[in-house]
Amino acid sequence: MTNIIQFPMMGNSPPAPAPDPPSPSLQPPHLDGARGKAIISLVKGVWVVTVLVWPLLKRIVSLDVLFQLIRMVHHWSTTGVYAILTFLLHFAVLTALTCFVSLYKPKGI
Repeated sequence: MTNIIQFPMMGNSPPAPAPDPPSPSLQPPHLDGARGKAIISLVKGVWVVTVLVWPLLKRIVSLDVLFQLIRMVHHWSTTGVYAILTFLLHFAVLTALTCFVSLYKPKGI
């Protein structure tokens, strides 16, 4: 099963087909130069500061979300008050901060 026997070619064989051109990369272009390094260092700095104040920040933002939840329930059927959207926005910020602190880790740290 492991022996592969190649048979000789009879006569003039057609030329081998040309290899396919390389496919374009599906990855986003890298940030090069000073501007890219500045953006990356800015995100790294924001992450470090957020992680350092996270225990206090988590409690403050969680209390704010709880307040917005109570406000939303209170204003549930009041027209002209967008308490549901305000609650969803505050909850989305809490969720984004939680994901940013727990899932993101910059290289070199």
